[in-house]
Order: sequence, then C-alpha cells, then structure tokens
Amino acid sequence: MSIKLDPDDTSRFDNLEVLTTTYKTVSGHEITTNVLIPKQLLSKPSTTPAPIILRYHGGGFIAASSMFPAFFQPWHFQLAERHSAVIVSPNYRLCPEATMEELMSDIEDHFTWVQTKLASFVQEQTGGKVAVDTSRILTAGDSAGGYISLMAGLLHPDKIRACTAAYPGIDLKDPHFLEGSKGPTLGVGPLPYSIVEDHMKKIREGTIPAIISDDSRFERGGLMFGLTHHGLTKHLLDTEKRQLSPFDKIDDGARFPRGGVFVWHGQDDTVVPATGSIRLKEKVEKLDPELEFHLTLRPGEHGFDHESKIEEPWMEEGLNRVVKSWLQ
Repeated sequence: MSIKLDPDDTSRFDNLEVLTTTYKTVSGHEITTNVLIPKQLLSKPSTTPAPIILRYHGGGFIAASSMFPAFFQPWHFQLAERHSAVIVSPNYRLCPEATMEELMSDIEDHFTWVQTKLASFVQEQTGGKVAVDTSRILTAGDSAGGYISLMAGLLHPDKIRACTAAYPGIDLKDPHFLEGSKGPTLGVGPLPYSIVEDHMKKIREGTIPAIISDDSRFERGGLMFGLTHHGLTKHLLDTEKRQLSPFDKIDDGARFPRGGVFVWHGQDDTVVPATGSIRLKEKVEKLDPELEFHLTLRPGEHGFDHESKIEEPWMEEGLNRVVKSWLQ
C-alpha cells in the first residue's frame, strides 16, 4: 500500500463545492471549518434538508488539516453523493502547542456551531438552494479523527444518530502510545528523539506560534512520527483525566448513540494497533450489550481504506445499520 501525501492534489474534491468559515477565535487566531456540498445538490435542489456527515481529520492530534487530501478518503464523498448529504470538516487546535482539553473544547464549540449556525450559513452561501438537517448527523473520522468521532458520539448521544471511525487512536494508555512504537510506523523511522525535544524547546521559548490549527501541507509530519515513536500519550495526555478516555467514559456511564457504531481497522496497523478497537468492542458488549457495535478487521496498514468504495461488501455491510439510523 502506498498513500500519496501530495497536499496539492485536490482532485478528489472536484465534484464538491467547498465553503469555509471561522467557527471560533482564540487569542486572535481564527479556527475554521469546511462545508463540502456535492455539486449535484446545487444543480438539482431538493425540498428535503440534507443530512450531515460530521467528519474529523486525522494526523495524530499533531498534524494535517480539515482538507488535507491524503487523509480525506473518497468513501466520504461517495456516501454524501448517494444520500445527498453535506460534509462538515473542522480544523481544531493541534497538539503539543494545545492540550488535549483545548483540542476537545474546540470540538465541543464546533458542535455548538453546527447545531446553531450551520443551517443559516449554508442557506446564505447557497442562495437558499441547500438546506441542512442538523437532527441527522453521522460522525466520521480516521485515526486521531476516529478518536474524536467516537468521543463526539459519547458526548452527544441524543444529537448524533450514529458513529463511524477508521482505525481510531483510542486506547491511549496502551504501551504503544505511552512508551512509543519502538519501530517504524508506515515505514518511517524510528526518528530521533531530538525532533521532539527541539520542538518542545521552541514551544517553551515562544519561538513558534502558540496556536496552530491548520497544517495544510503536512509540514508537521516529522513531529507526528517522532512523537509516535517516542510516546505520544506521555507528551500530550494526562492519563488520569478520565474525561479524555473513551474507555473511562463508558465505565463512568457514557453511551454511544442508539443508531450504532461502525469501526474498521487494519490488522497490520503500525501506527494505531488494532487491539484498541477490539478492546472497545469488548467493552461495549459488556456494558452496553444492546448497542449494535460493528467492528471490521481487514488485512492492511494504517490508512488501508484510502481507495475503498462504499459498495465493497465489507464496507456496505458495516455502513448498512448506521446509515439507516442516520437517515430515518
């Protein structure tokens, strides 16, 4: 498998109208969100408000952006076109400049924006051709974005219909994250710890921006891999803060949306071990046995779904229940 990390190859967005706006400002720094509308919706307006795919980008909580092409798998656009849906994809403050609490506060503020301002924004920007239905939300995310997608579901089970997550980085207390991967990830490294040390020193000295929310050219990729190799969690997360762990939140009574959860993971993943997704399924089966939690394990590395299509049997099977719940 080879994923091309070309930030300039935006061809996958050709059939979409992309709108951008600021949903939050922190210390003068604007944090943006993108709204992606299938052009077919604009050419053939519907009287039925469009359902929403609320998608969160990956990048290890450290790198990439809401529109970084290589991490925005085409299945999102296929699903949006099939069901005349609108995709909403926000940026958020990136770590380690931001804490995980600050990152999640952006996710919460963005969710409020979706609930209160998205509809009027879309209506204004499309001249009334497109309306959105904020009661029909399906979350999606890959890797770090998969963590956010699942956390959003646990935080808003009554406002989100169902959740999906691709190879989510959720078991952040696993030694792989606490101590580091101890080996190459996606064929990279392990990189020297000096990459991490030098960056943390710049943060302390204030020689780099205090807030970064958009790494559109993936210039922080080396930092992302370096932190993965040398212990992502110990640099980003206080593991005693139970509100940041999906496992702890479920133990403490949080539940996913009743429409179900679909998670998929590559069995050969070197970035995020599949054991985390397996443990989550086991946790849900034990504490919330009525929930339909569909886990698909496939041969492949991190990002194995970069060319997957929604009509492939494994994906069609997993999407069937959550899409039905999303649209009903």
